[in-house]
Amino acid sequence: MRARVEDNESDGPAETVRLQVLLAKSGLGSRRACEEFITEGRVTIDGETVTELGTRVRKGQKVLVDGEGIRAERTVYYLVNKPRGVLCTNDDPRGRPRVIDLFPKHAGRLYPVGRLDEETVGLLLVTNDGELSHQLAHPKFRVPKKYKVHVVGTPTWEQLEELRRGMYFSDGKFKVEGIRQLKTKGNSAVLEVILNEGQNREIRRLFARLGHRVLQLERVAIGPLKLGELPVGAFRPLTSLEVKRLNEYLTKSPDARGDVAAPIPKPRPPRKRVAVKPQAKGPAIIEVSAMNRRGHRDLTGQRLDAPKRAPHPAIDTSRVAERARTEDSGSGANMERAGHTPRAPRGAGRPGGERRFGGAGERGGRGGGRPGGNDRPGGDGRRKGPAKPGRR
Repeated sequence: MRARVEDNESDGPAETVRLQVLLAKSGLGSRRACEEFITEGRVTIDGETVTELGTRVRKGQKVLVDGEGIRAERTVYYLVNKPRGVLCTNDDPRGRPRVIDLFPKHAGRLYPVGRLDEETVGLLLVTNDGELSHQLAHPKFRVPKKYKVHVVGTPTWEQLEELRRGMYFSDGKFKVEGIRQLKTKGNSAVLEVILNEGQNREIRRLFARLGHRVLQLERVAIGPLKLGELPVGAFRPLTSLEVKRLNEYLTKSPDARGDVAAPIPKPRPPRKRVAVKPQAKGPAIIEVSAMNRRGHRDLTGQRLDAPKRAPHPAIDTSRVAERARTEDSGSGANMERAGHTPRAPRGAGRPGGERRFGGAGERGGRGGGRPGGNDRPGGDGRRKGPAKPGRR
């Protein structure tokens, strides 16, 4: 794939290109590293040493770096999930583990795009395309980098707005392009932060200024590239479709990419609590309702919504229902329909207000109304059943 040249590199004759751009395309390093080669006097054009930045090279001129010719090599792109404790530099005097140590030795000259500090994990692009590395890392191209930040405590909406406005430090003004809260974990919070330019430990220093220490910091996206499910410490080459989308993304202006971060949603105001006035002294009034609607129980404690159980198979439900209708009605007509004779009121239809069984108006009294002084056979007024055989 041919590396692109930014818009300001096309000034001048169409067949010329700036020297540092040509060196970066050759895989010698990033744009800044190639500029150092030039200022240090390590580059010659047609045998003449060049130390001025912006020198243009025509097609056919011979360019040497440290006495060796340069040639365009095949560009490669790798996506890496950087683990904790690994450095993003190619030269460490202390011999600590580096990102390029994750690759085999025959992978060629590679260097990471941008830098993550030793404790930060997540997405990192490793390539030999210096021009692409410059466009992804330089602040003027405004390529957003998305991070997932786990901090102690929960920042307020005012603090998030302060991060958007920016804070001044000894090495400049730091600010985030976008920020939103994802979730809370006990006494901590997880936020999503978007940066367009990365300063030294920028996110950690911003949250430390607010009093929220960063527990874990992970980069999850660079422009259109996403970390996905890549395991920690693993790498994979970019597909041709991903490289194509990345080139198209960098070709567009920052305003046309659609990377504008959404504004921070303002939290809802808390509900106003109505102050309850203390009750005046005196007897307390307790309202007793017929049932507890919340528990669906009546005053006896029985559930009102309990399902009705089916009757036992041995019970004749038709007879039970008929008896209930008879007892509830209490009218003579219903009793007649049920096969019973209604009882006359006491003393009704008898001379002197006599009762049914006793002439003196007493029910079942001695000597009342019938020969022998008995209202029923038996002599003493008590109801008796039929005489047993052999008895009088």
